[in-house]
Amino acid sequence: MKEELMDIYDENKNLTGKTIKRKDIDLLNDDEYIITVHCFIINSSNQILLTQRSLNQNRAGKWEDTHGGLQAGENSVLGIKRELKEEIGIDIQTNELKLIKTLKRKNKFKDIYIIKKDISLNDFKYNTNEVMNCKYVTLEQFKSMIENDECTFKKFEDTIFYDNNINDL
Repeated sequence: MKEELMDIYDENKNLTGKTIKRKDIDLLNDDEYIITVHCFIINSSNQILLTQRSLNQNRAGKWEDTHGGLQAGENSVLGIKRELKEEIGIDIQTNELKLIKTLKRKNKFKDIYIIKKDISLNDFKYNTNEVMNCKYVTLEQFKSMIENDECTFKKFEDTIFYDNNINDL
């Protein structure tokens, strides 16, 4: 299997022309970054889709948004469309994606998208190496799941829902 390469960006999110192997991300310098993409699907009942990590993954069994790292040569939109297809088997049109915010963290930019769309749970096809289940939850259920350590999120304040009204997203 070919080793996955990721582009390296500077502190202003500009390509540096360098790449790094995914397994070597911890070797990035303080002024080097990769980009990860995240997506929450929200249905017309304002329920949030969460996916459950496969048992062979780190943080096995925890619930989270669909996300992943950009591969070398990808932009953010192509990356999240690829992740949605790979992890839960859905094709999304570019105009269905809404970039909510970009968070800058240590060596990482996180582009966070939402999709407002009704998608039946029966329409998802899991990549069982990454996802073993998915479900829609209310905002209150999501908060409770985080508090009960059922999610990869450590605290609700780390989500896009903390400082945004779900209806306004």
